[in-house]
Amino acid sequence: MSDTPGAAAVLDDRPELKSATEAVLAVDDEQDGWTFDDIPIDSGQFGELVSAGIVEKDGDEYRVADPDAVRAALAGESEVGGDSEHGLGVGGALDFDFDARATGLLVAALAVVFVARTYVVGSIYRGSDIVLSGNDPYNYRYHIEQVAANAGSAVDLGALSVLPSGLTNGEPLMVATLWWVASLFGGSKPVIGHVLAWYPVVSALVTGVLLYLLAVWVSSDRRIGLASVLFLAFIPGHAFRTSLGFADHHAFDYPWLGLTALALVVALTTATNRASLRRPQPWIAAVGIGVGIAGQVLAWEAGPLLVLPVGLVILGQTLLDVSNDRSSLVRNAPVLAGVGLGAILAFGVHAVAGWQTALVAGTPALLTLGTVVVIATAEAAKGFGGTARQLAAVDIGLGVVGLLVFRFGFTEQWGTFSNRLDTLFRSDGIAETYGLFSADAFGFLFLLGLTLFLALPAMVWGVNLARSDRSGWLVASSYAWVLFGLAVIQVRFVGELAPFLALFAGLAFVWTASWVDVARPVLTTGDRDLRDALVPDTRAVASLFVLFLLFGALGMVQVPVKTSQVLVEDGTYGAATAIEADAAEHGLEYPENYVLSRWGQNRVYNYFVNGESRSYAYARQTYGPFLAATDPDEAQDQISGRVGYVVTTEIEVEEPTTMYVRLHQHFGSQNGDVDGLAHYRPLFVSEDGSHKAFAVVPGGTIQGTAAPNSTVSVAATVEISDREIPYERQTTANRNGEFTVTVANPGVYTVTTDGGSETTIEVPEQTVYDGGNVTVE
Repeated sequence: MSDTPGAAAVLDDRPELKSATEAVLAVDDEQDGWTFDDIPIDSGQFGELVSAGIVEKDGDEYRVADPDAVRAALAGESEVGGDSEHGLGVGGALDFDFDARATGLLVAALAVVFVARTYVVGSIYRGSDIVLSGNDPYNYRYHIEQVAANAGSAVDLGALSVLPSGLTNGEPLMVATLWWVASLFGGSKPVIGHVLAWYPVVSALVTGVLLYLLAVWVSSDRRIGLASVLFLAFIPGHAFRTSLGFADHHAFDYPWLGLTALALVVALTTATNRASLRRPQPWIAAVGIGVGIAGQVLAWEAGPLLVLPVGLVILGQTLLDVSNDRSSLVRNAPVLAGVGLGAILAFGVHAVAGWQTALVAGTPALLTLGTVVVIATAEAAKGFGGTARQLAAVDIGLGVVGLLVFRFGFTEQWGTFSNRLDTLFRSDGIAETYGLFSADAFGFLFLLGLTLFLALPAMVWGVNLARSDRSGWLVASSYAWVLFGLAVIQVRFVGELAPFLALFAGLAFVWTASWVDVARPVLTTGDRDLRDALVPDTRAVASLFVLFLLFGALGMVQVPVKTSQVLVEDGTYGAATAIEADAAEHGLEYPENYVLSRWGQNRVYNYFVNGESRSYAYARQTYGPFLAATDPDEAQDQISGRVGYVVTTEIEVEEPTTMYVRLHQHFGSQNGDVDGLAHYRPLFVSEDGSHKAFAVVPGGTIQGTAAPNSTVSVAATVEISDREIPYERQTTANRNGEFTVTVANPGVYTVTTDGGSETTIEVPEQTVYDGGNVTVE
């Protein structure tokens, strides 16, 4: 895809250049490479032809970039490979070249993405329940339901005031957008569940379309666009984050990233001279840049990190401009307008709605200021005859000065920035905070498959293409390398990296296919006719399929593996529904029905049981110490008045006196010399025994008489989830022969004494839940 408006567009705007173009073309036809001294035009006209992209440098010599297109333009025909062939359109502002065959293949590629994200539908839709994947989605589900409960309609933005600071300074745009969409369909809890379940899939599809457009615009090769979308479909780190039901905040970031990158490419490749600025394309792109940047910043508190590539693109473009002796102001004017618009939108929303901190919302303003400084510096360097190397040194110096001013002139803001930076480099046991190549992470192969190995050489090649004055590759490379660096620090950025990694994987794949002679060669100069045949013959299709399997098979295997890891397990869902039924039967309300579990599933349980899924902080603080406690009374004191249910799952604990072993392995029953438990009634056990749920109850007290100082045992068979579980407790009669023992389960108990006498007694369920007594006659 060409980074210039094309010969026809230039000559249409600048007819006075026609004679100069004809003279240069005549020399180009006679010589394979020439210098300025070989052509009969002045330096001003020559500079215009270079700036317009009609003439390009080839080593120490020059050549006409696309002779056929220039001849067609001089003859008054539309050129073969200009921007009119990009296939993008916004009304009449951008030319739209519709190709039914290419569109059909894109739809097929998107269908692959769709299937790879939605095959888990049976795990999300379970009866009347919509079971979102993961833990954090239930936080957003809770808050969107709260907004919907307080909103009169979709235009009642005042309802957003119920959002806590953790969300207004975290992911406010995501919550507001999903609430608004849900409100268009009534805003009920089931509707909110549907919207949350499907929004990641929509994000994946929108990202796929933006990726295709970006790849085709940059490379002028629809095959690379299609291959990119297919690789995106099978990047596990992106697939599980955009899978049906995984309504985490990351999926909301991906379309904003794609929009910003695409808009940057369009802006930089259509604003090539002053005449091009009179066209609407670069200014439409500027709007896209502004909306994309504001969206990124308002969508996530770490959004400023996702804006870093924009700054790198601007810096790189000004260096290219100085190196090619052209005006940076002209080339970057739409980009400057775009980042300025982003600054106005982001800080305006912050001022009106209080979204994000001033530091986060002000990031686009800082980017705008930096853009102004960089462009002005580039213009000064051009005016004084400076080189790109000298400009780079000045830019680095200005960057250091700016950092020092920030450090010592804005100490409060610096402290906030420093804390956020510490957060980026922290690793606190949460999997997504590990580095991509950390031994404690999932493993980069499991997150990226072989796509990384395929893409990295192409990413290096992309830098070389960018250095040869191709703005599209500058944008793609900047995003790929910056996001790769962030992913190396924390794997949470793998999803953001994935589309750009897929683009370079698509480039490498098509190049490899041409190298093994099953596809036509790859051109990256913008000369390719987008109407190239996209459907190869049968033999080539089979070869391409085998080649794709070679690079994509690991990803295909890992997509279901990674997706299954975030699905709510059957045991978790079964425990939640069992607890919900028990709480409803006994009329328990929050916090009486609070569920204590491992923090990674705590929001799931509490959403289904009591609807309070805002935080897992209490569970994270309490659950571990509770299970590790060896004194049942102390354990009971830890949760008294705060917990109604406890869920246990498989962990490695061997100490028999711990609460974990007593509950999970023995259901609270006597185990040898280890006493049984009095206050934990088993409610549920999964088929594989991995999940068990207990109601925290006062217990029913059995009292009676026996021989003084004798041992008394009470035992019953308890039915749990269609299983019969033995439950026993023991006590010792006092010197008067009186004994009492509290049991957690209703049922018929056999009371046995040392003397061998046996008596049966029934403990009603209500007695267990009310804390009553029953007496052995």
